[in-house]
Amino acid sequence: MSVGSLLVGAALALMVGAYLARPFRRPEADLDRAIEQWVAQTYATLQSARPPAPTPSEGPVNFCPQCGRRVGPDDRFCAGCGTPLR
Repeated sequence: MSVGSLLVGAALALMVGAYLARPFRRPEADLDRAIEQWVAQTYATLQSARPPAPTPSEGPVNFCPQCGRRVGPDDRFCAGCGTPLR
């Protein structure tokens, strides 16, 4: 016998031995059910951990039409660029 034949025989023996060591695998339906359960559990965890929606701030927020800087509700001119606001 050649070395190649011995190696092929050894590989075949290992594959048969591995199958005989674990012939009964879980059916795919069990795996699908386990995956779906894990996804549902993770989704529920993420939904409960979601931060609350931000509450609207008091009053409208105004910005300068020229430079985009935030201005107060009583400002007549932009403090950044001096554009008249009213």
